Amino acid sequence: MNNRLKKVLRINMLAFTLLLATSIISTTIVMGIPDFDSSKQLEHGFPDAFTHAVENYKNQKFTLEVELGATVPSDSTIYVFVVPRDEWYHIRDNSSLFMNDIAAEDYLYNDSVTKLFTADNDPAILVSEDIIIPDWEAWTMIFLNLNGAQLTATIKIEHQHILWWLWIVLPTLVVFGFVTYGVVENVTRYERVKMTSEKAIKKLGIRNEAERQRAAYWLISNGTEEDLVLLKELLHSENPLSRANSAFAIGGISKRIGDRSLAAVLIDRYNIETDEMVKEEIVNGLCDVADDSSLKILEKYLAIDHNEILRFNIAEALEDIASPKSIPKLVETINGSNTETLKIACRRAMKKIAKIEGSTADVLIKKHTK
Repeated sequence: MNNRLKKVLRINMLAFTLLLATSIISTTIVMGIPDFDSSKQLEHGFPDAFTHAVENYKNQKFTLEVELGATVPSDSTIYVFVVPRDEWYHIRDNSSLFMNDIAAEDYLYNDSVTKLFTADNDPAILVSEDIIIPDWEAWTMIFLNLNGAQLTATIKIEHQHILWWLWIVLPTLVVFGFVTYGVVENVTRYERVKMTSEKAIKKLGIRNEAERQRAAYWLISNGTEEDLVLLKELLHSENPLSRANSAFAIGGISKRIGDRSLAAVLIDRYNIETDEMVKEEIVNGLCDVADDSSLKILEKYLAIDHNEILRFNIAEALEDIASPKSIPKLVETINGSNTETLKIACRRAMKKIAKIEGSTADVLIKKHTK
């Protein structure tokens, strides 16, 4: 066998292997990948709702199915909705908000499935074919039982790539030039707006809240040390939205790259800031930086009860800092009339501090309880 024939055979074998691999991958993409498929006992109320975390699913659509068990009474209803994770914590701890505004714009998706009486007692099934999850924020699916008692439901969650025709195109791309996936994606109607650091920083002060959030989260995920220089300058902008979102982005980038040096910059801005909304965003940024130089500010806002999400973030920041100086304020929060979610977060911080101190959380709490 001559060398040319051997080379042709090697190329054909490689092409066949790549074609087979891409066909298997493409078939999986088309068929859908199961995330959860099981029977669940759904307890009554918000604290015991079944939740499923969703994040980093670029260009995926989710199919949800909820089948109510045969023993479930007629007219029983399961609420299904998808919200940002922090928003779910807020809804869970303030359930009246959900009941008063069940179709809030903050919900990426919401629906309900009700078991109706039929002659053959068919199960009630909720199916959604068009839940596209943005990949710039952590989302949570909630399956909520507000009926009077526990009920059984079979819940199925699977995700599928929105470019369903890739199972045909992808093998061809491999054989005829390895045309990149990005080029194919750009010609679809689901093309995402391309973002750059310059564009994102400019968007931090615009009126459109969704665009501001998208820009801030993009910077948190992709921002560099060079971007931090520009964001520090933006802290002194005349536009309060620019100041607030730049502080938020500085905190997120600092946390991702492990740099706590900008805590001093945020604290200096906080000390001269007059806008309360901006101050709270600076505190959010300090939560991400998590430096003990900001303990005084963090402890102050831990006691302010109008922003529960911020208080929860502060408790997590105090866990990261793990300074014995924060023990009195954590104990005060645990013993006070606060939400269980906040108390649990404070207890986690106490456990970490206690481990460093060679003690236990219960001993420290008892010691500092007045």
